[in-house]
Amino acid sequence: MRSQRTDRQISTEAAALLDLLRDVRDELRYLRQELRDSTRPPGPRGGSDGDELLTVEQVATELQVIPPTVRTWIQSGALPASRPGNGKKPGRKYRVRRTDLEVFVAASRATPAADGVGARDQESDRRQ
Repeated sequence: MRSQRTDRQISTEAAALLDLLRDVRDELRYLRQELRDSTRPPGPRGGSDGDELLTVEQVATELQVIPPTVRTWIQSGALPASRPGNGKKPGRKYRVRRTDLEVFVAASRATPAADGVGARDQESDRRQ
């Protein structure tokens, strides 16, 4: 004859199983992160790797602009980018090297200040 379990016993066992499941999930999450960290190539951390390839969306997020603006810069040639593909033809998505992004940002910061000062100086020279 089967033993009859009460609802209380069943709910207690279910709660214990849920706790066990949470423990296993947390352990797997920890092990998965540890495995990811061990397979990363050694080198500088924190995204300062010059060979790191960024997507248009990542560049847009860093520069606080919308992705179409980044695509416009790429298509105009102002921001160098590549379109990695399968070897036969270029891929559909652009990738920007972090070093190219840093050069682009430095150049864009220097250009307006230099143009503005130079234009004002030239205009004041003409007046005198």
